[in-house]
Amino acid sequence: MKILSKLLPAILFSIPVFGQDKIDLRFGNISPNDFALETSPVIDSNTNAVILSESGSTNFIGNENHWFSYVYKKQVRIKIINDKALDVATVKIYLYGRGDKKDKLTDLKATTYTMEDSKIVTTKLSQTDIFEDKLSGNTSITKFTLPSAKAGSIIEYSYTITSYRYPDIPTWFFQHRYPCLYSEYKVIFPAALRFVTVRYGMDPFLTNKSSTVKNNHYYMADLTLTSNDIMDLWAMKEIPAFKPESFINSPVDYLDKIEFVLAQTYNGEDIRDHGTTWESVTNGLLSEEDFGMAIDKDNSSNLFNTADKVTSHSINLAESAHQLFYYVRDNFACIPDDDIFLGDDLYTVNKKKKGSVADLNMLLIALLRQKGIPADPVILSTRDYGKNFADYPRLDKMNYVICMIRLGSDTVFLDASRPDLAFGNLSLECYNGHARLISTNGKSIYFLPEKIKEQKSTGVIIVNDQGGNLEGTVNTTVGFFGSEEIRQEIKSSGREKYFDHIKSGFTNEFSISNMKVDSLQSPEFPTTLHFNIKFPVSGDIIYFDPVVGSDYSKNPFDAVERKYPVTLPYPIDKIYLLSMEIPNGYTVDELPKSARVSYNGDEGFFEYLIQKEDNRIQFRSRIKLNETGFSAEDYTSLRDFFAFVIKKYAEQIVFKRKK
Repeated sequence: MKILSKLLPAILFSIPVFGQDKIDLRFGNISPNDFALETSPVIDSNTNAVILSESGSTNFIGNENHWFSYVYKKQVRIKIINDKALDVATVKIYLYGRGDKKDKLTDLKATTYTMEDSKIVTTKLSQTDIFEDKLSGNTSITKFTLPSAKAGSIIEYSYTITSYRYPDIPTWFFQHRYPCLYSEYKVIFPAALRFVTVRYGMDPFLTNKSSTVKNNHYYMADLTLTSNDIMDLWAMKEIPAFKPESFINSPVDYLDKIEFVLAQTYNGEDIRDHGTTWESVTNGLLSEEDFGMAIDKDNSSNLFNTADKVTSHSINLAESAHQLFYYVRDNFACIPDDDIFLGDDLYTVNKKKKGSVADLNMLLIALLRQKGIPADPVILSTRDYGKNFADYPRLDKMNYVICMIRLGSDTVFLDASRPDLAFGNLSLECYNGHARLISTNGKSIYFLPEKIKEQKSTGVIIVNDQGGNLEGTVNTTVGFFGSEEIRQEIKSSGREKYFDHIKSGFTNEFSISNMKVDSLQSPEFPTTLHFNIKFPVSGDIIYFDPVVGSDYSKNPFDAVERKYPVTLPYPIDKIYLLSMEIPNGYTVDELPKSARVSYNGDEGFFEYLIQKEDNRIQFRSRIKLNETGFSAEDYTSLRDFFAFVIKKYAEQIVFKRKK
């Protein structure tokens, strides 16, 4: 990520003429030549669609509040190559705000172009094919599907959004899951507004230039403001499709894009910081009707009877907190969304017994406050939503609300929106770095994945049975996050499919029976997987894998090269213990050698310790990595580390029949 700070009024550069790189972006300017794609390094036989061009602009206008609104325009032109990319013909436009301060969508038009008998046939979008859905009190979505779109078609659409949310200039994405031949974005910044521009991604700009715009006029009710502004233009060409790699939390963190953060405003007399500190953002949230005001103890007093009834048998505040948490967790249906604001008033949420993540956790906060328990909201961005940075507060980068309570000297974080989370546990999705406590004493909080203590421990005991074969037990205990994953997988695919997946990790010689999982319905406890194994003993030579059902039958980092950093969900700490009797009538002919290797000094290690003791084999293995983030430059060493693990885990014990 690069940060380009815009200090007004700066004297920068004039905008260049592109020459042959300039593309005619006029809507409807489609010719037969556009249907025949030229050779490009970003297009190959696996390309399902190509964004021919994408252009956008943001400028500001005056409004009746004697201040600024922004006007955002976007135009997109896409060639659909095959049916696998027909989803690009469905477009979703998000609008924010409410009442007369809601974003206004205008000038929406969309057309499908198809070649038939060497002629271009156009099909325009009808107004009856445009739909709007309300996602929450503060968010709605307008969506449509371009008519008659099919493989070979070119689709084109454009629209304008006018918004009072002047600090929140839309992010511009140059890169998408399909290649883009040309993308440009232009912003005219009024001299009264100072923004910081944040640049992401790796691909170079074709253009990154600024120029001055003199004597821009802004009509603000009865006031006219004349300003010397700055116009910035960014352009890229032949932008490759984003190809996600394994162990990436969110592709949005790596796409080529630019974001904007309002730093200062100037009203003609005073320069004022605006939105550059979390204090100002927090104060705004506390005064919002669908956020801070809704959980105020006096404003939510209509929830007192519920709180009192739920906690009628509690003997102290800690027990009351538990009872209220379980009341919300176990009796409410969660409707997933990405909004930190309430979609309904809390009394209605309590009555309907359903709501968004924000609805349920804000309801919990309000109920806790009714019982005198200090509780406040914490906002964050989940892993799949992308990173947010403490230095640049933007509410549109936050999509999740949890609860923080104080019980004596203890601070506890709660999420009552998920039935598989225990009191005091958060989902792994919440461990995404910076979060913000929204209270009069607000502060930054960090949920760092590298601080997670999560261990997986497997114990295997194998003995000789009465029939001359080997039999044993396997017990695997995982931590809270591993337990959450197991519960979600079983809930999604069923117990039998989960057990089949476990069995697939064993060679055909093993027979598996009596599989069960402890604490599956008790999120307060980690899960333990139990099952029995049998291994036939026959022949003069027996080859035995000491790591039964290995997690690492193949290298998780199998790609030869890596473009993006590696992000593990949490530090790896896996312990494997084996105690087995030597098969009756056999002796150990070959035993793998013990080994211990370190990764980058003290960042981790792999331990493989094996020995024969009388008639038993004792084996201990541990894989431990203390970090969760690895740069692309470190990828080869990480890959080599696991290659060594895989190689050692493939080594077998050889038993030979006694003569």
